[in-house]
Amino acid sequence: MAKKALVILWLVVAVAWLGAAASGTGRLKNYDIWKDLPSKQLMQMGHRFYDVGKADSALLCYNIVANRYHSGDKHNSTSPRQACSALNKLGILYTHFFIDHAKANRYLLEAQKIAKDNHFMTLLSCTYTNLGNIKMMNLIYGDSIMDEETLQMNRLAFHTALEANEDPLVIITSGFNWIQLLDDTTNYKRFHQDIDLFLKYPLPDSLRQYEFAKTFARAIQERGKKNYDTYLQLLDSAYAHVYHKNMLSKEIFGEQIINSKCRFFIEQRRDKEAVDLLHEQLHKAQNKGDKYISFVYSHSLYQYYRNIKEDSIMGDKFELMALRYKDEFMNQTHLLDAEKAEFLFQIDEINAEVQELTARQRLTKAIAWTVAAFTLIVLVLLYLLWRKYKQEQEKNRKLYENNLALLAAEEERRQQIIEQQQAPKYQSHQVEEGEMSDLLHRILYVMETSEEIYDNDFSLERLTELVDATSKNYVSQVLNGHYHQSFPNIVNEYRIREACRRINDPEHYGHLTVEGIAQSVGFGSYPNFVTNFKKFTGLTPNAYRKQSKPQSPTNSPD
Repeated sequence: MAKKALVILWLVVAVAWLGAAASGTGRLKNYDIWKDLPSKQLMQMGHRFYDVGKADSALLCYNIVANRYHSGDKHNSTSPRQACSALNKLGILYTHFFIDHAKANRYLLEAQKIAKDNHFMTLLSCTYTNLGNIKMMNLIYGDSIMDEETLQMNRLAFHTALEANEDPLVIITSGFNWIQLLDDTTNYKRFHQDIDLFLKYPLPDSLRQYEFAKTFARAIQERGKKNYDTYLQLLDSAYAHVYHKNMLSKEIFGEQIINSKCRFFIEQRRDKEAVDLLHEQLHKAQNKGDKYISFVYSHSLYQYYRNIKEDSIMGDKFELMALRYKDEFMNQTHLLDAEKAEFLFQIDEINAEVQELTARQRLTKAIAWTVAAFTLIVLVLLYLLWRKYKQEQEKNRKLYENNLALLAAEEERRQQIIEQQQAPKYQSHQVEEGEMSDLLHRILYVMETSEEIYDNDFSLERLTELVDATSKNYVSQVLNGHYHQSFPNIVNEYRIREACRRINDPEHYGHLTVEGIAQSVGFGSYPNFVTNFKKFTGLTPNAYRKQSKPQSPTNSPD
């Protein structure tokens, strides 16, 4: 009976405010009105609704704020602190009113992450407290005993609040939640230092209404010392001084103190005091019209009279009473559940729409960033190509101008050679050392004036004939001594020079292609012409021809 009564009394704490909250439900129709309000105003509204037990309206306000944070709404932005606070409140509402612990846990874990990432230590303490409450509720519904994880979560909440030392109210409430779990001989021995820490914390004048929490801690301290009479007196004193502007908090704090007292009576086998306390609480619940609490205490009395007193008459009386309250409560709950189910379904639809919109926005952003990055890469590549092109153009222009200067110098030298050899009449003779210079002049004259060098079959033998030399070896010797290169290279250089002149003379050679000009100066192989042209000028024939054309403003070098 003791264990069953303990579970029932914990249930009292968990759902004491159900009737009050149900009477003040908000409507989803307010969503269209509230969705454009600033997050700060919505948080204030949510707190007001929460304080008076209007769970639906509070949940709607906090839900809008949390969704804005998820979606990254820039028009009505939600700060990380507002989001963390809203998610905490959603966790509380889903824990105690809407009884969906999976959702509550999800919201609180998200709040925990935001609090840790942003070092919101006070909010982190609140989150730990709320996660601890979920574990406590699961223990109650599972009819099991306190586990180490639940204890440590509530202890972490208290110590985190102490470490932050930002909000005295959070320290007091988290401390109270933690200390009331220590109302057990075993737990007291392990964690009595935490009770000392709580009692040493100075209570601000603005929070004197929480003096009951200090009194409650002192009561547990006395129980640990086995001063049971003092323990009960301090519990009564703490209960008498419970006051809070929040109706929900007042009921929960008060019920927690009553819970400790009743648990003590059951553990100490003080049956009469336990049953008197149950009668007293039943009477209060009946006067308030609270069907559920009336069912809880009438059911506890039924078990007491049936199992302990073995009084079947009183047992039957309270069994019938419990069944009546259960039926009335269940009928009320079914109606409430139907309303809640419709409301929560609509909330889930809104959340799903927000998640879908958020996913689309993220996809759109990802695509936009990808396109922007690709465009930037393309623009950079185009700029680099354009820059390289301009540099190449500038380089080609300089090479072309250098070649023009060389051609001009070669033309001047050619005229000098022609003037020195006007209508010469050569006679055959052997090349002696003193005659080398005369032979060189004859060779240069032929190379500069004869069109035969542009014939594909022009050879050293033919040059020897044209200069009236007796041996091609002597001609080759003179050529090597003057040019320091072989006959084919000398001929190719003359041909390339002539090709440059013809490319620069569009009036007479503009009808020819570059390949046609190559053939006209004696190159039978176009690739060979291109190789030699680039070797002697630094440019390809096409690039050279492009530079030879008049420069327009658009393609002129910078």
